[in-house]
Amino acid sequence: MKWGTRGGYAARGVVYLVVGILAVLAAVGSTQAENTRGALREILTQPLGDVLLGVVGIGLAAFGLWRFAQSFGDLDDHGNDAKGLLLRFFLFCSGVIHMGLAAFVVSLLFAIGGGGGGSGDPTSGWLTWLFGQAWGRWVALALCLVPIGIGLAHLYKGWCAGYEKYLDLDRDKMKMVKPVCSLGLMARGVIFIVIGVLAFYAGGIYDASSAPGLEDALSYIQGLPFGTVLLLLVALGLVAFAGYCFVEAAFRRIRMGSVTVSDPMPQ
Repeated sequence: MKWGTRGGYAARGVVYLVVGILAVLAAVGSTQAENTRGALREILTQPLGDVLLGVVGIGLAAFGLWRFAQSFGDLDDHGNDAKGLLLRFFLFCSGVIHMGLAAFVVSLLFAIGGGGGGSGDPTSGWLTWLFGQAWGRWVALALCLVPIGIGLAHLYKGWCAGYEKYLDLDRDKMKMVKPVCSLGLMARGVIFIVIGVLAFYAGGIYDASSAPGLEDALSYIQGLPFGTVLLLLVALGLVAFAGYCFVEAAFRRIRMGSVTVSDPMPQ
């Protein structure tokens, strides 16, 4: 579980590193921005891409399982009050997303998928069904608050450095990684908020089969005044978030119930 979890954090870092690099290139006009699925496709095109993608897929699945364990087992002691349950719900959503990405890797490797409408957002299938129900549009609009909430949590965590308590780092090393970690979390928080806002308007301006995702958020930012500069800043922030993932892969405290794996086991 320990090494699978660390591999999961590293795999997530690889995906966001590719997303960030492609977004940087999009900002300078060399290519277009991609979402996480586009990043996985890009990995597949590299030398030994199927091997690399397989390793990343295993890591993403391990990370999804770790998120479920964090959510249901409350391994980070968030508690059972309203705030704790909300954070655990966000962890569960993260688990669903990463398991979906792992399944997408399988579809790429076995050539049974790789399409998908619009931005390739993993939720587009069930959103299509949801929008088809009489009450579904209102539920879908309410669910738009989820990415906004996750984004606000990322902004708060990055600004207040709430991740420090989960890292096995001394004060000097923490000072070195803190700017990267905070910038990465806040950049990803901005992305989530933009996705939530765009998704809120999906009932009117988007087709449900192509619900807004990461790629749409980056394109929207690029279309704003001074969009090239803003996109470049967000892209560098996504690269920083990849760095944060790698820091977590190396130094994250991994708890199994009341036991911290990075500590000596009780005799």
